Amino acid sequence: MQNANLHKERLTLNEVAKRLKVHVATVYRWTLQGVRGRRLPSFFIGGRRFVTLSDLEWFIQSEDQPTLEGDPQRSRRANERLRSFGINGRKHRGAQ
Repeated sequence: MQNANLHKERLTLNEVAKRLKVHVATVYRWTLQGVRGRRLPSFFIGGRRFVTLSDLEWFIQSEDQPTLEGDPQRSRRANERLRSFGINGRKHRGAQ
């Protein structure tokens, strides 16, 4: 039986951290506890944790989703920071 995740583009937690310019512990926490009411889906292959590129895009494109708790200003600043890295695909791509 083949796992569908073997054929998808996958990133290690270190690669995700470098891409988003955050610490790897932050990415690990997102996979276990989540943030803003969402958890970053991940899976293991050979004892290493991976994230698919499509799951990462889903996780970071939560601008239109309501937050479960927290400061709206903080959420806005976080979304602006993600957009500054060119991450929020649909709007403001490449904004600095």
